[in-house]
Amino acid sequence: MNSFLEKPIEYETVAVKIFSAVEYSSWCNERAIFSDANLKHENIVQFLTAEERGGTAAAPQRQYWLIMAYYNMGNLQDFLTGHILTWIELCSLAGSVARGLAHLHSDTTPCGTPKVPIVHRDLKGSNIVLKNHSECALCDFGLALRLDLSLTVDDFANSGQVGTARYMAPEVLESRVNLEDLESFKQIDIYSMALVLWEMVSRCDVIGEVKSYEPPFSSKVCEQPCIDSMRDLVLRDRGRPDIPASWTAHPGMQLVCATITECWDHDPEARLTAHCVVERFNTLICYVSELGSQTNRKA
Repeated sequence: MNSFLEKPIEYETVAVKIFSAVEYSSWCNERAIFSDANLKHENIVQFLTAEERGGTAAAPQRQYWLIMAYYNMGNLQDFLTGHILTWIELCSLAGSVARGLAHLHSDTTPCGTPKVPIVHRDLKGSNIVLKNHSECALCDFGLALRLDLSLTVDDFANSGQVGTARYMAPEVLESRVNLEDLESFKQIDIYSMALVLWEMVSRCDVIGEVKSYEPPFSSKVCEQPCIDSMRDLVLRDRGRPDIPASWTAHPGMQLVCATITECWDHDPEARLTAHCVVERFNTLICYVSELGSQTNRKA
């Protein structure tokens, strides 16, 4: 009788995002976003599959699953809460956030294949996961919108005032987004990214005294601010998080803070594009590498 060696079954840990029946439309939207093969990118969370569960006698409660790659370092907000960034970590992580957003917004893949631009519309630290100490991936596309040229102004108008109030751009808070210009939707993401970059800088060891993690505007609004509170602060008072002079004493940090300021400009059209932010951080990473080479030569 022949004998066979059985190969052990290998299991892979995955992340499962579970939607209830009332969240079905959000599940459908996120599944549709992930169904675009051209979305795949190293700084976008890796999507594996979508499944419908339940609805049987044994499990009557209907559930909708999105199954994605699992990253054991958690999300960026939690990471910043418990970890102070080095200058190199800041440049690498922030650059990866910008690259992920630039890929979303782009109408081509890195190899030139046409793709439909996508806007996230709820960019914040809890919707960004850590792959490692130098790379992030954007996640949670439940509110994302495909900027399909076949859609009309009315289609975009019906998409609603969405996002997390704390991270909403002035024009969203005011309900005055230019629906006839698709770039307007990208500019909203850029404002939100600026607040995320500010959070990262606030937890970097080169700014001087590093305080405990706080979300943007934490000293001026409550933990879960409403749209009206944010409208008063951001629109009426033109409020933005503070950038102390001590933050810009470090070589290179001036460029980071200038980038943040340009990205949260009150005028949407004055904001940088995600691709421009990528170029800024590429410049900084080259600068860091050059400094390291000079240090090694001196040693």
